[in-house]
Amino acid sequence: MTRGDEHRPPRHGHRHADAPPHTPPEEARQSAPAEVQKALETRTRECQELIDQLQRLAAEYANYQKRTERTLQDERRVGIRDMVLDLLPALDNLDRTLAAAKDKPSLDTLLAGVRVVRDQMLAALQKHGVTPIEAAGQPFDPEHLEAVALLPSESHPEGNVAEEVQKGYRMDGRTIRATRVAVSSGAPKPQPPEGGETGAA
Repeated sequence: MTRGDEHRPPRHGHRHADAPPHTPPEEARQSAPAEVQKALETRTRECQELIDQLQRLAAEYANYQKRTERTLQDERRVGIRDMVLDLLPALDNLDRTLAAAKDKPSLDTLLAGVRVVRDQMLAALQKHGVTPIEAAGQPFDPEHLEAVALLPSESHPEGNVAEEVQKGYRMDGRTIRATRVAVSSGAPKPQPPEGGETGAA
């Protein structure tokens, strides 16, 4: 060997004398210890069991959602049915009032019957947590009131409700329909005399 040969890298394809012999992948797999194969099979089985559990949980949750939705729908139907049953007596009285007014036309009889029906309807609504919003004369509150007009008023200060246009209602303390109101703009401004002030002659 010449002096330059000792610094040359080994030729490609020549295995170093100290390198371990190369083992093909198939032979390496076949020569793996039995414990490794067993551990792999165990992990594979555990993963499949977890997948099965997740699938069962997903199916159970979907069924739970369906049951919950059916329960809520049933509760809504029961609540509506109870309110309807409480309102039917008011409707019966309204029918009787109309029949009485037809047989014996009388404005007083008609008004008395209408008042009875209104009171019954309010009582039925209150039984289910529905109460009217009283706004007349009160300061305007945009959370529960809706302003539809601005009116001058001598009896109500500026910014207070001068008139209720449409009654609003709360249910269990929450506004379900705002009261529509006319808000006072204060006392009417005095009008100047017609023709204005006359000047000195």
